[in-house]
Amino acid sequence: MSIAEYISPKRIVLLKSKTKKGAFSELVRVILREDRSLDREEVTGALLEREALFSTRIAPGIAIPHAQIPRMQQTLIAVGKSTEGITYDARSDGKVHLVFMIVGGTRNHLKALGAVAALLQNRELSKALLATRNKTEMVELLEQGALAGPTAASGLSVTLTQQALQLAQHIQAASLILHNASPAIREAIKDHIAPPRIILAGSSGGELDLTMPFRGLNRASQLEISLLLALAQGLVSKGQKIVSVFGLADDHAPDTIAVSDVDKDFKTFLASPLSEANGADGQQTFIRTLQLATELAVEGREGKPVGAIFVVGDYERVAAYSQQMVINPFKGYDDTEKNILDPGLAETVKEFCHIDGAFLIRTDGVIASAGTYLRVDHPNALPSGLGARHAAAAGITAVTKATAIVISESTRAVSLFRGGERIMVV
Repeated sequence: MSIAEYISPKRIVLLKSKTKKGAFSELVRVILREDRSLDREEVTGALLEREALFSTRIAPGIAIPHAQIPRMQQTLIAVGKSTEGITYDARSDGKVHLVFMIVGGTRNHLKALGAVAALLQNRELSKALLATRNKTEMVELLEQGALAGPTAASGLSVTLTQQALQLAQHIQAASLILHNASPAIREAIKDHIAPPRIILAGSSGGELDLTMPFRGLNRASQLEISLLLALAQGLVSKGQKIVSVFGLADDHAPDTIAVSDVDKDFKTFLASPLSEANGADGQQTFIRTLQLATELAVEGREGKPVGAIFVVGDYERVAAYSQQMVINPFKGYDDTEKNILDPGLAETVKEFCHIDGAFLIRTDGVIASAGTYLRVDHPNALPSGLGARHAAAAGITAVTKATAIVISESTRAVSLFRGGERIMVV
């Protein structure tokens, strides 16, 4: 993950207090302004309880107090700077001047800690932060450091990218996809003249050619989905070789180079609903449904894993093999009020995953039904260990041109089915 998404100028303050408890109170006040559902005493108590185990001072003049609040969905970082210094613990090697307070749920807690620690490994940045005397300088330093990351990591990433570029030229690859390219990487390739074509991919930040609306992907899934989206948007084509540079999905330090042959590795996808024949609406609907499925797989519902099946496209034929198991919760609503492309409908879709049965989604994104039973008796040769949802997905895609997306409740894996076969696992 990148710390950039957790650092906000609104949560960077100059501390007035000279005591640890007072400094904590100032920073907790900043965090509560952003999340008013939190209880001041609960957060402060959790921070002090953590401090009682052992001090969170990590270096001379720097501390990272942190606390987990299980019900929190987001992770917030507040940064405080004390010019005079804070009496932090019993150690005699000086006072603390720089405090990074991390408060959040369990899912990203360790990642946030690691990101702050990695940021502060840049000694030049740490020294500059300790020397600042106003908020403006702090904001500028933290924004630059958060985007660029540690100097060593940036140097390694630039070297890796240059090697990938040489490889792409040597094998005559059509494109080089750079995931989460840092400012240092962008600077290193700014004068490049294609071929290969440079494609910038990422979840946010800067001008991107390819936006990845997915969280928590492993390396293999990140590679496959990025190429799938690139195919959908016409950035890559049949008959091409593609070189990709990437790391963990939320990391700005790429560490892997991969070479893909579109015809060989994505033969099934070339006949998928992302082809030009289905138009932009079908592509957008498929991508949004896959995004919701991956979010559900990672997050679950109320802390518990969920299983679900989404059938996208070819609605008329799919409906012929379907019947309602329960009253359709989407029946009677106008099409404009039940489109999966509407971000406001995400929580409703996630809530209805508790209902047994499938979601049937039209090519234009309209959710036709939920809690739908798929009446398909079609032989399949699925791998052992896959259950009824996977069998239904294989069956319905064998007799229609639809694509099915299945979340496994037991493994949280997301499977894509097309033409009666499982064609990808995220």
